[in-house]
Amino acid sequence: MEEMEEELKCPVCGSFYREPIILPCSHNLCQACARNILVQTPESESPQSRRASGSGVSDYDYLDLDKMSLYSEADSGYGSYGGFASAPTTPCQKSPNGVRVFPPAMPPPATHLSPALAPVPRNSCITCPQCHRSLILDDRGLRGFPKNRVLEGVIDRYQQSKAAALKCQLCEKAPKEATVMCEQCDVFYCDPCRLRCHPPRGPLAKHRLVPPAQGRVSRRLSPRKVSTCTDHELENHSMYCVQCKMPVCYQCLEEGKHSSHEVKALGAMWKLHKVVRDQISHCTVKLRQTTGLMEYCLEVIKENDPSGFLQISDALIRRVHLTEDQWGKGTLTPRMTTDFDLSLDNSPLLQSIHQLDFVQVKVAWFAFDPGSAHSDIIFSNDNLTVTCSSYDDRVVLGKTGFSKGVHYWELTVDRYDNHPDPAFGVARIDVMKDVMLGKDDKAWAMYVDNNRSWFMHNNSHTNRTEGGITKGATVGVLLDLNRKTLTFFINDEQQGPIAFDNVEGLFFPAVSLNRNVQVTLHTGLPVPDFYSSRASIA
Repeated sequence: MEEMEEELKCPVCGSFYREPIILPCSHNLCQACARNILVQTPESESPQSRRASGSGVSDYDYLDLDKMSLYSEADSGYGSYGGFASAPTTPCQKSPNGVRVFPPAMPPPATHLSPALAPVPRNSCITCPQCHRSLILDDRGLRGFPKNRVLEGVIDRYQQSKAAALKCQLCEKAPKEATVMCEQCDVFYCDPCRLRCHPPRGPLAKHRLVPPAQGRVSRRLSPRKVSTCTDHELENHSMYCVQCKMPVCYQCLEEGKHSSHEVKALGAMWKLHKVVRDQISHCTVKLRQTTGLMEYCLEVIKENDPSGFLQISDALIRRVHLTEDQWGKGTLTPRMTTDFDLSLDNSPLLQSIHQLDFVQVKVAWFAFDPGSAHSDIIFSNDNLTVTCSSYDDRVVLGKTGFSKGVHYWELTVDRYDNHPDPAFGVARIDVMKDVMLGKDDKAWAMYVDNNRSWFMHNNSHTNRTEGGITKGATVGVLLDLNRKTLTFFINDEQQGPIAFDNVEGLFFPAVSLNRNVQVTLHTGLPVPDFYSSRASIA
């Protein structure tokens, strides 16, 4: 990992990044360093004055004004500043790691606030010290740039890997260096202590022992960090805007500039972007010899923060392309474009990518989604089997959302104790997770006991049907968005008439259950023959 160290250092201060932010050109800066290199531009050069004059140039158009000068110096690896007519003419300086930096026009004012929150001068401009592209800040100042939490995590792991070796936790005196960690016991052992305290027999024979470094990583992995929206600080990121290529919150969709844009589930897009793993593996051998960039990319892939990963994934792909072009040894052919222009074939990899999108096909494969489920839901069998740790009803959604087409899936009842009332159906992504499915207006469901079934939406019960479920029963759900209907089956028998009609929009498969129930999801199923025949006649 030592080759990666330069990738983790700020081009301005030369130290490891502290609170890094991501510039629109995909490069990073420490927050404090970004403030230190701000300059002011004349009023006539501001985005506001240019819009008032009718030029219609947006803030981010300034980013491309110096493209020609940047690429005209490809041999040197650096570009000259050519962004504004009023650009600073003072000679550039060099940072501790050798990157050229433009000094600020005036010292930043003293403030007790953090660099991101402190006010910036009007019409402040920042020039990237690596590619020398320029941008005028809007009213939000440095708060308008996303924080690179993924980079912070990689730096933390890198610094920890440089620390002293892990020690055995059971040595009484002078702990020896650990040789293994038990994932079940969460304890590091040296060889003598392992033989004495953790013999490979009886119940301990089933425990998994891993190398100490791997155990340290798995111990450090924590539940996903919840990131908040830049524009709405009290809202968490919940969806991904395909047009703007950024995570957004519900308030952005309701009242902001993303209201008319195409959006997709955050978890699904996170998984889709992670196909960059295949692209990195394709060229690691060449890249490792000359740059630490790919070491950094490999660390980023380990992140379990979806919104943080999505903020930088496109930037990493672009940087890999640029590095390959500068070498002059051919073009890196990506397995996935940054616009998700996927060409599907029969390979398992591309089929898996297809499963993670909002599909419009006759057959779809998907699993339950741990990211959107209630915290009491327990997952197993590659997220195809779920139960619950609570006696109260808890909701879990499928990973795939449907907005068009005809879709059918089944759930087998693996455990059914003490006559609970599980519910099966579809829901919006923002359905309540701590009540029975169908109790609010975000879900359409059939809930059942061992004798009867009912249809429920917005806490309104309809069409009680004789016939319930027991252990081993199979519940089928048929969502026909062409005809806008939802139909349920138990052991291949349709339950009453069509359960719900006028069903339209984006729906996710959904289940609610408690600790007395365990179900397994079966997908990739064709629409039942009798329904296909009836639909063709209709």
